[in-house]
Amino acid sequence: MRRRDDDSGAALILVLVLVVVISLGLLSLLTFSGTSIRTTIALRDQGATASTSDGAMAAAINTIRNSTYNNSPGQNCFGGSDTLTLDGIAGAGAATVACGADPSKVLIQCPSLSMCNRPGSAVLTLGTHGGEDGVNIQQPTGSMFRVRGVVFSNSNINVVNGTLATNTRVYGRTGCSGTIISDPSPPSCPYAPANPLGEDPNYLPAVAAAPPHRTLPACTSTGRITFEPGYYDDANALTAMMGNGSACKNSVWWFKPGAYYFDFHNTGPNANPRLPSAGGNIWTIDTGKLVAGTPVNAAGQVIAQPPLNPTIPGSCNNPIKDANAVGVQFIFGGDSQLAVKAGQAEICGTYSATRPPVAVYGLKSGSETDTALTDLKLTGVPGQGAFGPTATPAALADADAVNFASWTATKKDDTTIKATGFAPPSPIPAGSILKSATVKVTHRHSDDSRSDALQVTLTPQGGTPISASAAGRAGSPLFQTTTIPIDPARTGALAESIHKGTFTGATIDLKVSVDRPTVADIDAIQLDLTYVAPAFRAGAGCVTAAPYTGLGNASRCAMVTSDGSPNNQFYVQGTTYAPHAALDITLNNAAEQVFRFGVVSRSLWVKLTGSFFYSGPVIEVPDDSPGFVFSVYLSVYLCPSPGPCATSGTPSLRAKVAFVDADPVTPLPGRRQVSVLSWSNPR
Repeated sequence: MRRRDDDSGAALILVLVLVVVISLGLLSLLTFSGTSIRTTIALRDQGATASTSDGAMAAAINTIRNSTYNNSPGQNCFGGSDTLTLDGIAGAGAATVACGADPSKVLIQCPSLSMCNRPGSAVLTLGTHGGEDGVNIQQPTGSMFRVRGVVFSNSNINVVNGTLATNTRVYGRTGCSGTIISDPSPPSCPYAPANPLGEDPNYLPAVAAAPPHRTLPACTSTGRITFEPGYYDDANALTAMMGNGSACKNSVWWFKPGAYYFDFHNTGPNANPRLPSAGGNIWTIDTGKLVAGTPVNAAGQVIAQPPLNPTIPGSCNNPIKDANAVGVQFIFGGDSQLAVKAGQAEICGTYSATRPPVAVYGLKSGSETDTALTDLKLTGVPGQGAFGPTATPAALADADAVNFASWTATKKDDTTIKATGFAPPSPIPAGSILKSATVKVTHRHSDDSRSDALQVTLTPQGGTPISASAAGRAGSPLFQTTTIPIDPARTGALAESIHKGTFTGATIDLKVSVDRPTVADIDAIQLDLTYVAPAFRAGAGCVTAAPYTGLGNASRCAMVTSDGSPNNQFYVQGTTYAPHAALDITLNNAAEQVFRFGVVSRSLWVKLTGSFFYSGPVIEVPDDSPGFVFSVYLSVYLCPSPGPCATSGTPSLRAKVAFVDADPVTPLPGRRQVSVLSWSNPR
């Protein structure tokens, strides 16, 4: 047989291979197509379920947002039930949303009024005295005093002229008078129900105790005077520095960031006699510009120190605008007062996520106490006088009638012992006030028909001598103690060293005089001191006296006043908290909100003059600070036929949702803010 030389057999094989490959490819495509169709159907079903669940959840959230439900006892999330059924939400199907309140009833971000970074109200007055207005607004007829936030008075609200307008609620426990615009309208006056918005939030001061005492900086003509945080006790000196007669008048008074305690002791029961009493305990700013806090430039950028002509407002870092703001807290104790007259002042607080940026604070607790240092002993006897070697520290330190110094006088004579030491066991803090000082001499002499005579000269280390004398005692075999007061006026070198915190001991010269030949013995020379150390002191005196009826009554005063002088400006960029005091502010040229982050006081008086032109809210609580929140758990269940659907098993959607109310007791339907805390599909 003859062999064929063409390729027809190989071609046939190739065709068969190609047919197999194409067939396998078509089979794979058909299989993939079927899988894709099934996947598409499944995904479409999942998408429909998710969409239906989302819609049902949104409907439930909106239902609560438009209700007054706030998890009070006896309430249900959806009116009469804790379930909401939505028929026809998925064609012929239905959805049921089950609601359960957060069992812990934790208030998100603000667990209480004292642990929230804003006050509950823009204005809260706590006074309940029947003859005192809680809020008193005086302004030209036709004017409008605007507030952003709740106004709550535990007594009354008296709008003498014009209109008080707020964007939310107004409460007056004992009534309201005058024209008031609130939302909803009318205001709640009188108002009896319990409401946390009307309670004292009990804010704590920025520091737990009085900070270190400070003396005033030098009054120079540099144009900028810098104050350090600490305790200031002399209102007269502050007023003199910032008055028209000062060598540094019209300066920039920069109070660096930190806590300042103003507890003036110019007058009153615990007055320091070394401080001038003129002007009382009122610090008056009558010239210049006070900048308190971290300084910023016109663009709001932090700078090292204020310029010589800062723009007020806008001179310090505002905690409302910057979460990194570090400012001041001005703390007032006793009957200490601040009066802003022709000067300008801007006080900026410190931002916190858990408490308000309280910039002005009036103490409501604390008291001064006396500290007694008794039997301070000598440690050296550099001058023994006629007592000779018997006058030793061991002999003169204690009144023990065993070890003593002895001198035998042969005629009418005198001699002097010089003793040193008398140091306090621990340093006396600067700012302390001397209450009393006495030198105690335990002595005797042998002439029972005559008295000896004693004279002491006390010289504080580094100070000037102070002398005092006593008649002494008649002769006796028994030791007796004579107490000799030193500087009873408390204005000398000893009182000065106590106040400056520099007292570390003293030298005492004891001169002993006898009338005729006799034996004189000295058993002890000791020093007693009593002083009052700086301490937080609750508001007192005229600051807490009620009823406050406006300026002009010296027996009843406001803690902070602004008199509306032509150049006067006063701004607090932070919360003002003075629960036991009145505030009395007159405004005539404000350029923005005067009290930012709210006011809490016993009584609030605001006067607007004819030249007042600011059209915005004078007092506000910022919108971007957290409110009073309760949370609920919502679960969505779907069913293919009209509901209600069974609420057992695994829901198609779960969420935890918080509702934010300006007033936790009486929420406003439709005004509630919604915050979704979690959103998950359990399936």
